[in-house]
Amino acid sequence: MNKTMKISNIKTPDLNIPLFEASPGQFWCVLGQNRSGIDTFFSLLSPGQATIQDAEICLPENMGIFSFAGQQAVFEQELKNDDTDFMDRLDPGTLARAFIHDPDKYTDMIRAFGMDHVLDQGYRQLSTGQTRKLLLLSRICSGSQWLLIQSPFDGLDKAGCGQLDLALDYCRVCGMGILVFVYDPGDIPAGATHIAVVENGYMPFKGSRQDILPRLSELQGQANFSADVNDLKPAKPAFSQDALPRETPHSEALVKLKDGHAGYSGKPVFSHLDLCITPGDHTLVSGPNGCGKSTLLQVITGDHPACYRNRLWIFGIRRGTGESIWELKKRMGIVSTDLHRNYRVAGSVLDCVISGLYDTIGLYQRPGPEDKKKAMAWLERISLADKAKIPFRTLSYADQRLTLIARALIKLPDLLVLDEPTHGLDRANRNAVLDFLGQVVMQKLSTILYVSHREDEFRDFFVSHIRMGN
Repeated sequence: MNKTMKISNIKTPDLNIPLFEASPGQFWCVLGQNRSGIDTFFSLLSPGQATIQDAEICLPENMGIFSFAGQQAVFEQELKNDDTDFMDRLDPGTLARAFIHDPDKYTDMIRAFGMDHVLDQGYRQLSTGQTRKLLLLSRICSGSQWLLIQSPFDGLDKAGCGQLDLALDYCRVCGMGILVFVYDPGDIPAGATHIAVVENGYMPFKGSRQDILPRLSELQGQANFSADVNDLKPAKPAFSQDALPRETPHSEALVKLKDGHAGYSGKPVFSHLDLCITPGDHTLVSGPNGCGKSTLLQVITGDHPACYRNRLWIFGIRRGTGESIWELKKRMGIVSTDLHRNYRVAGSVLDCVISGLYDTIGLYQRPGPEDKKKAMAWLERISLADKAKIPFRTLSYADQRLTLIARALIKLPDLLVLDEPTHGLDRANRNAVLDFLGQVVMQKLSTILYVSHREDEFRDFFVSHIRMGN
């Protein structure tokens, strides 16, 4: 069985790699910004990659692969198998333990990930972070000799990141080969033995961790990497500041929740939560995976049935009193993992951004010239104007995420609901998004409700901080 990885003479429009080799027992971290060629490199290592003339691609057999595309495939399979319409209750989805081959053999690993208490829950009952941990576990426990993992720490709380670091180091000690792809120097795994940097379609640096970390400073000014991986300078904002100021009414509470509660299949996720968000009360929500952060946002946006069982007011209107959810959503802009996963319809990148004006997944009416002009302006801001006419689903995960952020911001909503919006983004793009939100705050364009695990996203403009799960 082939256990060594060797790639040579790679020449594509966005990637040029003369040689890359990795051996069993090595733990490689591949670091690169969005659009640097790193995603093309990842795809070359995945099964079914396109043939490249004169290239040599020698891959180990039986690789365990974790990717954004793989997550989407699991989600779509779960939707396909949803039997809710034939049951007298919500179908919870495939049991978590079914994703792990021989779970009894990996009891310690499952417990280390903090997943032992959810093995008998359905996939759709798990939080975003829990589903990521589950799919990572399924790859680690698959018996593969190699792991290929894309952006593993996105969506994981601090404890989950530490658990994953330990798990990956344990796999290396056991002789597995590991390649982890990250977009931020701060996400380099603690146990990585080797680092390769992808920038502008090339691999300028590759080698042992101790040799490469100091050399990252050579990329400063060229690739927006910092000399100190723990103290990167803010990137220049990619968004312009030409939005028209528009203040929300100051006499109206945007969100009011009294003794709030929600759960799935009779199991509470959160309870006894009081919340009041007034215009300008920009609110950060944090807490461990599974504590109910995303569920809370779904209740507020009307995407969880508990919105009708709570004492909840949105824009001063009591939910469950005959109001139109679509009228309420006209005043909201939303970015979430759920929205991203559900945006599976055919349509161009431009269509996706315009659909934010109509609060639809997909575009079902002919937009006017002003709508197109406004959407193109947003695509210019995120450097995707040249991709306006290509299918949204053909974009990289990071560019899809940026497009959905533009979709949420295009109408400058009264309430901007952002559930870990920067998944898959490098630090430059993350900082650009957060810097633009700072401009939104300064110009009083929207009130922000923001969920994040990353402490480097806890900006000073958040005037309220809800810590769930305590």
